[in-house]
Amino acid sequence: MKNPTVEEVARECGLSRATVSRVLNGASRVKPQTVERVQRAIAKLGYHPNAHARALSGGPSGTIAVLLRGVNWKPYYSTLLEGIEEVASREGLYVLLRTRDYLAAAPRILEEGRADGFIIRNMDQGEAHRRLFTRLKGKEVPFVLVGDPLDDCHSITIDNVGGARAMARHFAEHSFRRILFIGGPEGHVDSTDRLYGFKLGLSERGLDPATMNVTYGDFSTPSGFHAMRAGFSKGLHEAVFAANDRMALGAILYLRQEGLRVPEDVAVAGFDDSFFTEYLSPPLTTVRQPFRELGVTAMEAMIRLLAGAPTRRIHMILPTPLVVRASCGCRYTGHNPPIPEDRLVMS
Repeated sequence: MKNPTVEEVARECGLSRATVSRVLNGASRVKPQTVERVQRAIAKLGYHPNAHARALSGGPSGTIAVLLRGVNWKPYYSTLLEGIEEVASREGLYVLLRTRDYLAAAPRILEEGRADGFIIRNMDQGEAHRRLFTRLKGKEVPFVLVGDPLDDCHSITIDNVGGARAMARHFAEHSFRRILFIGGPEGHVDSTDRLYGFKLGLSERGLDPATMNVTYGDFSTPSGFHAMRAGFSKGLHEAVFAANDRMALGAILYLRQEGLRVPEDVAVAGFDDSFFTEYLSPPLTTVRQPFRELGVTAMEAMIRLLAGAPTRRIHMILPTPLVVRASCGCRYTGHNPPIPEDRLVMS
């Protein structure tokens, strides 16, 4: 069925097209009775505004741009997007997803008025992101970062330090002393924070972090395999903590190739609680990233900004609970702890 036009709505309510357009675009200087006439005509005809046309005319598009880097190699983004779309659907908003070359595409999306706000997963290229943020601020278009908080930008992130700190304490309870940490790319903010938190947790339990060996990968499974081999060239370790689950999987594959058992010979733990961790043999001890909660919280923050909420900086840190399974030597019960509902809010 063809969608009625603005002209048909105007004829139905006996008003000019310009007046109807002003109502559709949310203009403030329109009499309440005029708005009511237009709304009655819209309901009768079943009119649905064209979001793109509204954007071209300077009105709100009803769309939020979501910029994610490398979604093809990060399957957990699907859960993040579920959270974003859950809230967007509830609020009658659309999501425009861009993953490839989003730093180059974002200015065009902005200039064409195709999005009322931006949710951006920033992990690297700090200066390039800052240039984009300057353009968004210049156009007074709200944006929320998911990940590394930069400057005075609104941001939603996770407690990387706290999650790794909890893992270190757990390792100390097992009396592990010869420990290998497999980090992501050197300088990567998430990996750096997890290394810092792990060292902090060891120190709090009276262990010297300087005795720990550190190798680096790129968050992929093959890089975990090779980092494990490099680490074991320095001697046999009792336990391995990888900065993400995929590198932990690579470490396990290397150990199996060498005829070593997990956890009897070497304990292994990761970070993320990816979809596959519960189904490994043995199931992987890890730190849970609240992916869905990140998406929900980011979109809820965006809606507050679009509604004209106070401009005080939004900075939320979501908790990262420890998920204990069998790969560290503990008995696995099959029960995963829920994500705590409390959130640490800083402004």
